[in-house]
Amino acid sequence: MEKLLFTPGPLTTSASVKAVMLQDFGSRDTAFTKIVSSIRVRLLDLANVSKKEGYEAIIMQGAGTFGIEAVISSVIPNSGKLLILINGAYGERIRRIAEIHQIPFEVIQDPENKPHDPVQVEKYLKRDPSITHISMVHCETTTGIRNPIDEIGMIASNDKKLFIVDAMSSFGGIPIHVGKANIDFLISSSNKCIEAVPGFSFIIA
Repeated sequence: MEKLLFTPGPLTTSASVKAVMLQDFGSRDTAFTKIVSSIRVRLLDLANVSKKEGYEAIIMQGAGTFGIEAVISSVIPNSGKLLILINGAYGERIRRIAEIHQIPFEVIQDPENKPHDPVQVEKYLKRDPSITHISMVHCETTTGIRNPIDEIGMIASNDKKLFIVDAMSSFGGIPIHVGKANIDFLISSSNKCIEAVPGFSFIIA
């Protein structure tokens, strides 16, 4: 009997996904590059944006945290400052990444049972104009609470701040319009709501 994995992820991969993986492709094969290109376009479709609008889907070899770290460590310049909205373990993980990479940051800490308050974020930005980027978790895995990305994205756009969203547990399960939410970088993982094979993260940018 096949063992089912109930570890966070989820890591159990459906038989139909496994069946498609039984064929090998060379990384420079035309067929392989067409598949990768198709996946990138379909990810943009899920995000309700397109290449024509200037968006790209970047596939990373590594789990969700790898994708988060790739974005946090590469898009914030030395002169930048990150505002991290935290109400759970994955917001704390972004804080830890910023600490390791010595990125200047400030934190708005909310209880784990309370969504972030857009009014509070707006007031914080007015008090600290040196902030250049805002990061938050859409659906915080700790409790499953959903944070208001549309409202906070609008505030980020109005204040000309770049907006980074960890949508690990929501992308593909909860409709997200990356353009309308003014998201500059959305990060998610292959093995969550889109039910693909584990081991990949991706960024809509």
